[in-house]
Amino acid sequence: MAYIDSRTDSLRSIHSVYSHDIPSYLCNLADLKEFDRIKNISKNEGIELTKFNLFQYRYTRFDHAFGMSIILDKFLGNISTSLKALLKELSKPCFSYSKEYLIDYFGIKDFKEPELNTNFTASKVVTDLILNKGVLLEDIFKSNDDFLIFAKFPYLSCENLEYVLSNGYLLNICDLKEISELYNWITIDKNEDGEDEFCFTNIQMAYKFFRLSLEVGKKLRSYEFKITKSLIADVLMLMVRREDIALNDLYNLSENEIVARGNQCSDKRIREGWEEIVNLNKVYTRFNPTNDKQKYCVKLDEKPFYIDPLVKTKAGVFRLSGLDKNAESDCEAYFATDTDMYMYIDYEL
Repeated sequence: MAYIDSRTDSLRSIHSVYSHDIPSYLCNLADLKEFDRIKNISKNEGIELTKFNLFQYRYTRFDHAFGMSIILDKFLGNISTSLKALLKELSKPCFSYSKEYLIDYFGIKDFKEPELNTNFTASKVVTDLILNKGVLLEDIFKSNDDFLIFAKFPYLSCENLEYVLSNGYLLNICDLKEISELYNWITIDKNEDGEDEFCFTNIQMAYKFFRLSLEVGKKLRSYEFKITKSLIADVLMLMVRREDIALNDLYNLSENEIVARGNQCSDKRIREGWEEIVNLNKVYTRFNPTNDKQKYCVKLDEKPFYIDPLVKTKAGVFRLSGLDKNAESDCEAYFATDTDMYMYIDYEL
């Protein structure tokens, strides 16, 4: 079934907010087999594998990339920019948090992250589709729009815009009408550094979006989210140490393939590790670490995710935090409630 037809009702709804007219070239590209892997990789680090009542929906890296491409086509109508957003996720690994942990744990030096799936760039089907639109692959990656597409928080890049809106809707924090209202007050303008950035033309909508980003950020900083990421990384460490997988496999395999290898592994700890992950439903906290070997106890720092959007006023373009004292105090309260305690589960790895 074509991707455009296989989307869940929720994804169809949020994509229809981005645009009611999705270009045919994006629909055609979406069905290429080269995208199959990232259609099976969670954008939310695999948290939906657990029984935690958190991000309990399937939202893949491809869903995210496709949404970004629709947004960029709507605002810019530039094929190269839309394709760049669509292709970027191809170079992302499964359980992406685990990558840096594994590099550090095994002391891997000079690790080079793949820039793009080589099978994709070698595909004649892909090349023909793109060349037919008058676009060269090298032009896609030479364009100077990285900030608008991929700038990290607290900037409002396309990546952050799509992530907050889609998860805000899928988490039932906002209904579709509220998401649509937010989206309709967005434009693109120059920020304080002269970079193009998505921007609100209404301060009330900017503040509402800011508050939505905090709610999404709270999920990302929750103990449930962090214990899941940590346990997955440690189970993957055992698999790499046993050579059941290599670090590069995170870039070549889907989540299902990696989990299947773990479930079929002869090492009981690895099989039980994945079993524990899918049964996770409770996490405990404490001020100090524990020496109890029957408890999996870790502490994980997490940068607070939030967006401080630009607001276009008659006097110029400014950050919301510089215009609204409530936003500044909300940020301070958000930072002050960091989930920085030790967390543990009744499990021995």
